[in-house]
Amino acid sequence: MSAPVPSDTLLANAMALHRTGNLAGAEPLYRTLLERHPDHPDALHLLGVLRSQAGDPAEGASLIAGAIARRGNVAAYHANLALALKALGRFDEAEAALRSAIALAPGVGPLVALGGVRRAGGRHAEALAVYCAAQTIDPGDGAAQEGIAHAVSELARMDSGKPASALTAYRRAFRLRPAAPFAAYNLALTLQKAGETGAAIPVFQAAAALDPAEPAVLSGLGLALLSVRRGDRAAAIRAQAILARVVRLRPRDAQDRFHLAEAAQAAGDADRAATAYKDTAALRPTDYTAWENAALLDARGDRLAALAVHAGGLMAAARAKHLFWKAPVYIAMHVANDRIAAGRPNAAKQALDHFRQAAADENRDLLPWIDFLRGSLLLRMPGDEAAGDEAAGRAVLKTLVPALPFLRHVTFGDDFDALCRSVSPEERADHRAGFQSEPATEGAGPLLFAACDDRYLRLFAAPLLLTVDAFCGEGQRVHLHIADPDPDIAEVVAGLRAPLRRCRLTVSTERTPPDLDPASRCTLYTCLRLMRAPDVMDLHGHPPLVMIDIDALLPIDPRRLVDAMAPEEEAMLIHRPDSLDYLYNTISNGLIVLRPSDAMLEVLERTATVLLHWQRQRSMAYFLDQMALIQGFADVERRRGAVGILPIEELGRRLSVSDVFLPFFDEKHRAGFTEQMSALTARIHEETRTAGRSEEERRAALTDLVRRLQAATPTPR
Repeated sequence: MSAPVPSDTLLANAMALHRTGNLAGAEPLYRTLLERHPDHPDALHLLGVLRSQAGDPAEGASLIAGAIARRGNVAAYHANLALALKALGRFDEAEAALRSAIALAPGVGPLVALGGVRRAGGRHAEALAVYCAAQTIDPGDGAAQEGIAHAVSELARMDSGKPASALTAYRRAFRLRPAAPFAAYNLALTLQKAGETGAAIPVFQAAAALDPAEPAVLSGLGLALLSVRRGDRAAAIRAQAILARVVRLRPRDAQDRFHLAEAAQAAGDADRAATAYKDTAALRPTDYTAWENAALLDARGDRLAALAVHAGGLMAAARAKHLFWKAPVYIAMHVANDRIAAGRPNAAKQALDHFRQAAADENRDLLPWIDFLRGSLLLRMPGDEAAGDEAAGRAVLKTLVPALPFLRHVTFGDDFDALCRSVSPEERADHRAGFQSEPATEGAGPLLFAACDDRYLRLFAAPLLLTVDAFCGEGQRVHLHIADPDPDIAEVVAGLRAPLRRCRLTVSTERTPPDLDPASRCTLYTCLRLMRAPDVMDLHGHPPLVMIDIDALLPIDPRRLVDAMAPEEEAMLIHRPDSLDYLYNTISNGLIVLRPSDAMLEVLERTATVLLHWQRQRSMAYFLDQMALIQGFADVERRRGAVGILPIEELGRRLSVSDVFLPFFDEKHRAGFTEQMSALTARIHEETRTAGRSEEERRAALTDLVRRLQAATPTPR
């Protein structure tokens, strides 16, 4: 029987294994030593360090604390306890441990560690002070300089500042630590943020040479090559090879797969790109873009069998609520539109047939929507008997009315004109008599117009008006039309007017028919803006009109929206008549700018008349407001010729401004939203009254507030 290994040898062997990273081999040796000597401080300390490195900082902190209890005058014990406590998020205790280490052995190392603890706790200014103190002791210490760079970068980000100061700090850190891969990596990332992606590439390459197996470095290099050399196929092929290595190193990272797909697509390798997009969707079923790009590439490559499998997975993902329920319909539409635009309507039909089969197998709730797209395609497919195609399309749409009630409002040819003529002058006059308004106020610029019911007025009018008031010019005219107001409406309006400094607010009201069912009433409220636009224009003398959803923000001077339009452009809105869902969903009422031309006044008048027809019929399916406006534009163009329309997507480019329209989407349907809106309104009031900030800074702040609300976790109802 062999003699037991001496304790000193056991400790030395454990430490040797530990130093080489063999934690599994070192741990049992430390534990054997502690079985012999439970109070051995070095064994307790080193096993605690090992457990922290192995992902159990709680046990690590407990073991190291035990070592300190037995021998409290070793600085390394306190410093390593701080690392374990930092990993646990116990930052105050970690700082106390580091202060003990500094008291026992003053120097740069513990100060740098203290800066790291403060950074982890979000105290970046205090971290910077500690890093600077460490650098004073040793100006050549690269870790202290890198800490300075991290802290400066965070402070610049928090203050919406530019990364110039951080860039200088990272450059110095790299000079001090040229052999440290992450010193190079951090410099490269900061160069990218500063818009110097070309200069970042060689620094990424230096980082990759120092650590060829680090996925973050390789990913940064691949993406930089793609970004700075767009259209360069050789660079895309190189980026593809680099990003393929990243995927091998991190096979479960969906974002890496997505980046590989982008590189493969840029390199012209459509098969590889489609596969990588599908792999992305498998790892991250909520990734709408990955699903969409894979479907587009399958259709473009005539890989119909692959498209069928992909469509099935997409339908299943939506059924399992991994995606927005209607996402497969939008993706099917985009694929079909893409094939139509390429001059291949038969390929569009084949694609939709595969999506239909997938819906039949996986998600039958979507069948009517896919059939709607197929019917729309029939309406426009070329052929020897175009009328026959249109008749077939109409027949398909007619069968879908029970499932998609809005289709009963579709008009063809002169149907829209017939609906207009069905409303007598007397009925129109009676409707206009229900418009009860204050006198128009004096003002300047275009007229901003929104309509809503009493509930939405109380929820959304204040943030909209505060935002407009903060960005508009003096005397900006605003008109709010309110349906079914409560008796205290005068007090509510007075409260809305009180904080306004530049806006001139006019309010009108009406009572809606009492016998509407709840769904029709909801639709009527969405239609009111169009139904009352002629009355509002007459009241204010036909100025340029900016119509906006009440549940949105407009962080820009409305004058700039009108000024962005060329003289020949009569309307600015989302308008996509070439899309397969053009019959109901390719025009947006969220934000519309209209010049008061004869054609535009006629669009408003005839659209309002058709909406009145459907109200009189008590037939108001959802989407009616969009459908009526689509048909109103088509009606005027049939009789007058083409209308000058500016796609609203062009607005940001013309103004060099993003986020000029911030809608709230569906957040308003979740529990607790009223309280969230009240808090948001207070924040908006505070933000718009903050002095000394540029228009762009205020716009960015408001955008951030809305994005936070949209990203908030829904509360179960």
